[in-house]
Amino acid sequence: MSPSTLIVFGGSFNPPHVAHLAIAEAAADSVESSRVMWMPAATPPHKQNDADLASAEHRLAMTRLAIEGNGRFEVSDMEIRRGDVSFTVDTLRVLADANPDAELALLLGGDSLVEFPSWREPEAILELARLLVYRRPGAHEDAIPNWVMERVTFIDALEVDVSSTELRQRIREGRSVQNLVPKNVIDYVNVNALYR
Repeated sequence: MSPSTLIVFGGSFNPPHVAHLAIAEAAADSVESSRVMWMPAATPPHKQNDADLASAEHRLAMTRLAIEGNGRFEVSDMEIRRGDVSFTVDTLRVLADANPDAELALLLGGDSLVEFPSWREPEAILELARLLVYRRPGAHEDAIPNWVMERVTFIDALEVDVSSTELRQRIREGRSVQNLVPKNVIDYVNVNALYR
């Protein structure tokens, strides 16, 4: 990859947790001279009717807290400012124009990679960015077409088995999420009574 790589890490981050942080660290470690741009989605295409989805403003605030103090990470509110459903191809086009000297890489899990051919304009995405993929148990990567795999680089990320769905359930039940979610994010969740 080029001397400067912008790794785009999109998601709902509902809430951001230690597995997200481990994945972002692994991505930054795998690409020299890179920075990771966390991109909370306004309305993720696959979660449009999710009653458990905290507001975009809350998810943005939690993501900022989660990455606090890490010089390789930054948060963008671009998709949230745009509003409505967020499509990766639109975001990458804006970032490519705004960062002409950087190579773009899109960070995603093996489960998302399997679904990638059905995304909006997947060929255009691959022209704009290389895919950095962390493997997920149960993802059937052998079914992915060659035209996608040619633009994939697999990264080694710590397998931290944490799901946002499970964390929201624990919070709802009044159980601890200590060591699974950064403390400042837990404090934010509690102060704002999220996921109750």
